[in-house]
Amino acid sequence: MIESSLVTVLLADTSVTDLVDDRITPVAVRLEAGLPAVTFARQSGSREWSFDGAAAAAATVYVLLSAWATEWPDARTLADTMRAALDGYSGGDIVVASVTDGADTYDRDADLFGCAILVQIEFEEA
Repeated sequence: MIESSLVTVLLADTSVTDLVDDRITPVAVRLEAGLPAVTFARQSGSREWSFDGAAAAAATVYVLLSAWATEWPDARTLADTMRAALDGYSGGDIVVASVTDGADTYDRDADLFGCAILVQIEFEEA
């Protein structure tokens, strides 16, 4: 899964891990692990096809990364830090990553602020 590569890039960046340690999880915030935290969720994806109908190795996926914190400035700082780490990144099986800012949100039940970024990842499938 390309999401694993994305998480690896984030965990290798000390500016990110200084804020979240290793609290990067799929889809749901694990409150018991502490805050701030990051969630990731695949939004969509596509594959390139050749004229003979065979799938090419090139693929693109969009992954939503959400930064969660008890205060909005902390969530925004984390989202901006992830953007800086990922925008234009190329390495490993990631051909290139580009980042678009997403919406900010507030989860009333959990009393958390969220700031999202949408990462477009182009990669070569095995």
